[in-house]
Amino acid sequence: MARKSQIRWLLIALLALATAGLLAFLFAPRPLAVDVAVATRGPIAETAADQGQARVRQAYVVSAPVAGRLERLPLEVGDTVVAGRTIVARLRPTPPAFLDPRARAQAEAAIAAANSAQAAAEAQAQRLKAEVVRSAADLDRTTTLWRKGFAAQAALDNARAAADAARSALVAAEADVRARRADVVAARSALTGPEAAGAGLVTVTSPAGGVVVRLDQQSERAVAAGAPLIEIGDTHGLEAQIEFLSQDAVRMRQGQRAEIYDWGGARPIPAEVRLVEPQGYTKISALGVEEQRALVMLQFTGPPSSWAGLAPGYRVWGRVFLRETPSALLAPLGALVRDNGGWAVFRLEDGRARLRPVQVGAITDRQAEILSGLAAGDRLVVFPSDKVRDGVRVRPRAEGR
Repeated sequence: MARKSQIRWLLIALLALATAGLLAFLFAPRPLAVDVAVATRGPIAETAADQGQARVRQAYVVSAPVAGRLERLPLEVGDTVVAGRTIVARLRPTPPAFLDPRARAQAEAAIAAANSAQAAAEAQAQRLKAEVVRSAADLDRTTTLWRKGFAAQAALDNARAAADAARSALVAAEADVRARRADVVAARSALTGPEAAGAGLVTVTSPAGGVVVRLDQQSERAVAAGAPLIEIGDTHGLEAQIEFLSQDAVRMRQGQRAEIYDWGGARPIPAEVRLVEPQGYTKISALGVEEQRALVMLQFTGPPSSWAGLAPGYRVWGRVFLRETPSALLAPLGALVRDNGGWAVFRLEDGRARLRPVQVGAITDRQAEILSGLAAGDRLVVFPSDKVRDGVRVRPRAEGR
């Protein structure tokens, strides 16, 4: 009887132990499944990127060389022009204004007065011509008498003086006739109306080769000298005007490598920093935040065929390479976590996640440069959840499948 009791208690003890072991197995903490990546070495670049627009570096504004009547421009925006050959504008003399009845009567009266003055001048010239003939004949008679001794020397001198004076008066009268005729022409010109516009033509050719980017005056109209007519852009000098934050612009220098991307083409366009404008400006962002920005000009360096289709005013994105490292220790961007105001990562050590502070350099949209705290080949937890803590047991997700 005692032996049966012992066996029964032994069975109960074994069952209790088995139950306790099963419960311990079921409720024991299991390693968390996490995504794992390996720290490697490779090239990385610290960049600054922002958006802007394409523009021409050299733009030529063609102005009217003289005042006149501009014919309708023969070009449209986007047309190609050749330097010194393509005619971009034609100017004709401005036609005179219409005459009202009073102005016409005044002009007709001025013509009549001019005609009368001309007639008087011509009559005076005819009278002086007769005086020249008479004085010449008188001089001939006095000279003949002087040679025969019947006239005094004084009489001969007076005859010569009278002849010279008559000829001089005739020259003056003929000049006055020409002046009066000119007055008649001037008086008649006052009656000229729009129907008698001059046929003179001034042509203006393109000062440079490129494309038409803007028409300041397209329709026919009267323009003043110096009025802008058309703007021509030299597309061979196409560049990008990017609005960078001022804290990024201060790190940019002329000649730094850059590229234009997300412009609609298949590949980025190689470029370089040509100019960082020294004057910044305030811009309100889409969220209503005031930002200090500066314009940076990125000059395209590739062949023109690499940006075929890109035109002035098109939106583009520009990226400037501030610092480039050919062989840096790289960690996935998703492995970085914040810790005490700095950066840290969870490194896998003996099946556990260990929080290790790291010093970070350049950061891209996918990777981060690790300056200290890691070594190549270290396995890191990527995108750790809130359950991952320092010392927690973890296992790579692939190992649990």
